[in-house]
Amino acid sequence: QDYCHEFVCITARERIVVPIRAIGARAVLDLPAQLDFSECPVKVSTQKTLLICNTGNLEARYQLSTQSPFSVVPTAGTLGAGDTVQVTVTFHPLTNGDHCSLLSCNTGEERIHTKLHGEAVDVNVGLSTNSVEADKTFITMSSHRTLFIDNRSNITAHFQWKAFPTVEDENKEKRRLRPLLHPPSEARLEKFTEEKKMEKEKGSYEDRSALLSSMVQEKMAKVQEDSMLFSDDIFFIEPMEGEIGPNCSAEIKVTFKPLEALGYQSMAYCNISGRESRLPLHLRGEGQGPLIEVSSPTLNLGNVLVNTPHVSKVKLINQGVLDGPFTYIPSTTDVGSLFKFEPEEGIIAAGGSQTLQISFHSTVLGSFEE
Repeated sequence: QDYCHEFVCITARERIVVPIRAIGARAVLDLPAQLDFSECPVKVSTQKTLLICNTGNLEARYQLSTQSPFSVVPTAGTLGAGDTVQVTVTFHPLTNGDHCSLLSCNTGEERIHTKLHGEAVDVNVGLSTNSVEADKTFITMSSHRTLFIDNRSNITAHFQWKAFPTVEDENKEKRRLRPLLHPPSEARLEKFTEEKKMEKEKGSYEDRSALLSSMVQEKMAKVQEDSMLFSDDIFFIEPMEGEIGPNCSAEIKVTFKPLEALGYQSMAYCNISGRESRLPLHLRGEGQGPLIEVSSPTLNLGNVLVNTPHVSKVKLINQGVLDGPFTYIPSTTDVGSLFKFEPEEGIIAAGGSQTLQISFHSTVLGSFEE
């Protein structure tokens, strides 16, 4: 605290006033005017040390604050007269480009500011390919492909495989899921009516209601904290996350496990340190069912006598690794009704075959083709 007073001297001829001022002890904190991080990789934390000196003659209590993408620790402290303290300022940008903010130091008596500046850039980190196509794979079985995440920079890169291309898309999905956690109003009303009949004491019902509300809140918290990692019933990626040292590569295994004889495709996105945008990976594959072939695609019966049954044989050969069921589907044409197959259904073991007897019987003359 400062003090002021006056010394007054009065004579017969004049009045003299002498002002007296005393400046009390105070803290004076000294911070640099600017802290420049220069060029830094995006999505990577870069730290610098900043010195705060108390050049005054009184102990100082201070609080530090700044804004994203900058942060500071510790955020508060006490600094004795003539002492110096180190604080750590972290720059963690999520987007490329220039970033500026102020580091504010508040002592309660004054605010001191340090300008913070940093530039975020992409570094040489990427996927060895942006598309993986699996071999044709028998259903219920699996095939594998590999790719690499190459880190040709001097940072340690952390990666995660995500289900969505951007954070905005993730948040949109979370907002979509939240209402699904609440029971419909009709269901809540029905539950209320049933419990009111069963519970005569009001307190008991309030306990149940509070429990239901707590469960919903817990589920909503889990949705909000969900990392939204890649998840698929057909394609599997491992490892889902990890770290890659400077100038190193990580091997990624993609497993394709089809459930049906269909074509499949999906998208995964690699969120990785040093790259602003998530790296897309297009996944493709085709499921293969039992591989059954006919020994002869064409069967020529030649000349057949009218009203005389004719029997021919063909083989169904299973050239795959799965047991193959087969079923004869009768033809609806007039000519088709002249042919009979035996057996009409069955299962052919992997690597096996089944002989089919084809009977032809016609009561009219002519050429027949089916």
